[in-house]
Amino acid sequence: MLECAHSLQIYVFKMEIDFFNKSEIESSFNRIDAILGTNIFDIENKKNPLLKSAFIELLICLRILMYKTEKYASRICLDEDIVKSDEIKDVTDVIKYVRDALCHLDAGNHYLEKGDIKAIFNIIYGRGSILTLFGYAQESNYPDDTCFFYGSQKIYLKRHILPVIEEAKSKLLPLL
Repeated sequence: MLECAHSLQIYVFKMEIDFFNKSEIESSFNRIDAILGTNIFDIENKKNPLLKSAFIELLICLRILMYKTEKYASRICLDEDIVKSDEIKDVTDVIKYVRDALCHLDAGNHYLEKGDIKAIFNIIYGRGSILTLFGYAQESNYPDDTCFFYGSQKIYLKRHILPVIEEAKSKLLPLL
């Protein structure tokens, strides 16, 4: 059962954070700020050879923060514009799904539904569609956002990643 308190402004802290975990949280926030500070996800940088590497590290850091936020405060449950399934209920699940696809080739998260068709690291800058197949479409609905696709999941930069970072900061930084 998911425990979501995103509509509440009061967070119940679950336990004290030790030095190692505090360092890991701080390091993750610092790396995220450094990556985003390069503007590598802007359309002008779409051919940058480090784009995918930056995305991989961003998702690794986000996964660490989602885990620590749920462990030490409460789960981040943003669910707008999420492709929901039996295993995906909110943005925390999407971050885990995409991070697992990026880091574990045998995870099976590279495929569209169940089959042999892979959809690996597709990006849409703004509104558009890049793939329509068997009733499934990889499409972005917003002209002002960047959308990343991995398998059957998508994650928006402005609507998912940036708000999640801010919510994680509001929940974790007071504990450091």
